[in-house]
Order: sequence, then structure tokens, then C-alpha cells
Amino acid sequence: MRDLRSSLARHMPRSPAEAEQLHRMRAAVWHGQGIAVLRPDDVSDDWIRQAIVNEADRLYGKRKEEA
Repeated sequence: MRDLRSSLARHMPRSPAEAEQLHRMRAAVWHGQGIAVLRPDDVSDDWIRQAIVNEADRLYGKRKEEA
């Protein structure tokens, strides 16, 4: 799809990045800055997933429930 050329184009929603593109971006941040970006749903071990959620809640506060 072509980029929109209009003064209103910046107000249009952007399409979500592809899963592989997001994976590459997360990997680049990890390698370049030592920052790990993890989605809890991507962690298969229940104990580790809960530990990640607990630490994120401690650092940043609890997430809002999705409707």
C-alpha cells in the first residue's frame, strides 16, 4: 500500500508492525542497549512469566485490565 499524501495523513492509524519486524526490533534493543523487551505471553515457563509480571508491576505499576 502506498503512503498517504495529505495533511490529514498523520492522523490516520498506522498498521501494526509485523511480528517478525517486532522481533528484530526487540533483538536490536537487547544487543545494542542491553534492554530486554518481553511479552509475558511469549514466556512458556509459568514461574518465570509470573516473576517477570511481578517485577514489571513493582517497577511500573499494575497494568489496566483490558475490556
